[in-house]
Amino acid sequence: MPVVAIVGAPNVGKSTFLNRVLGRRQAVVSDTPGTTRDRSYNKAEWSGREFLLVDTGGMEPTARKGLEAAVTLQARVAVEEADVILHLVDARTGPTEADAAIAREIRRANARVVLAVNKLDNPGGDSERHDFHSLGEGEPYPVSAVHGLGTGDLLDVIVGLLPQRSDDEEDELSRLAIIGRPNVGKSTLLNRLLGSERAVVSDISGTTTDAVAGEVEVESKDGPVRYLLLDTAGVNRSARRADGVPFYSALRTAEAIRRSNVSLLLVDAVEGVVGGDLQLARQIEEAGRSCGVIVNKRDLVPSERIREIEHAVGQRMTDLKPPALAISALTGVGVEEVLPFADGLRRAYERRAPTHEVAEFVNELVGRTSPPKGVKIRYGTQTGTAPPRFTVFANRPKDLPDSYLRFLENSLRTKYDLRGVSVKLRVKSSR
Repeated sequence: MPVVAIVGAPNVGKSTFLNRVLGRRQAVVSDTPGTTRDRSYNKAEWSGREFLLVDTGGMEPTARKGLEAAVTLQARVAVEEADVILHLVDARTGPTEADAAIAREIRRANARVVLAVNKLDNPGGDSERHDFHSLGEGEPYPVSAVHGLGTGDLLDVIVGLLPQRSDDEEDELSRLAIIGRPNVGKSTLLNRLLGSERAVVSDISGTTTDAVAGEVEVESKDGPVRYLLLDTAGVNRSARRADGVPFYSALRTAEAIRRSNVSLLLVDAVEGVVGGDLQLARQIEEAGRSCGVIVNKRDLVPSERIREIEHAVGQRMTDLKPPALAISALTGVGVEEVLPFADGLRRAYERRAPTHEVAEFVNELVGRTSPPKGVKIRYGTQTGTAPPRFTVFANRPKDLPDSYLRFLENSLRTKYDLRGVSVKLRVKSSR
């Protein structure tokens, strides 16, 4: 769905406007500036058009550190994602320097901008809105988020600017995210795959700060498959606690993982598997995406070192059990295997097993390793794909221990070759 981001200075009424559009109290509203800190995504509909409405915290473009800077970074991510930006300002304060700074910043975004003047609660008196022509964002639309005045006309304007995406070919592409710690070779690999210098490559950690997209095609067992490649900045373990670019890069990486079908985690063959790699693997697993490990810089280490790292991946990334592939992005050795490797993960991610086969396999598992006394598993089936989701039905689902569920999950992962894929297993009552 297209994305509409609500941005503005602190306490101009963004969350109140969100609640008005959604028709429910989704966002916390307070007279205290800074109540909203993270951006939130909400499905909205107007005149038959569905879109994502993103609420953000108050932008303070001059903030360089602390909470204000972190909140502003979250808003900037929303601005980058948006198809339409709704800039909300406060009629009671008039145009402020903060409004002007925000206007200058969002004018650089690749999105349509709509300016709305909030807190015009008197239907007949909206002359204050004309002062906001000075922001250079076109016609200032009068609204009162509290009373709902003007919100319908404003939504008509916004919906009229939304792109038609139902037939957008890009939406049909599988997405492949290349992630990893700083300076492990992500941009070098991306350029190899694309055959051009699309990303800045440097020995200085953190050179890449934005996601870079390119398109490639791979010959799959299902026929030719096109992928959209996403490159991201390196993420340190402390990025979530940092200010500025490191924090921003962590947000972009999380967003790339969320949007991907497959995430390739690059590991440095010289350094081996470290805590930051494990943290990113957990992030992929929690997002429900498939994961493959690319061991880069194989030209700098002996083959014994590669085997040690592959063993460490199996021992330390036990939730996903991802497969590993060793390459050298710099010299090109093994790079030709990367896209087929990723395509295998994509096919596993979308795999659908026959219902009767899953049921028979679960019965076989139960016959071989019985659940706790008194618990009877009646049936098992696959209930979804991307990621694969399985449901088993038991007479006493709450009495099935986590260890037994993990046994079922790992058995299903092995049976259907789901290494590196986030498998979701739930238990429901058979009553």
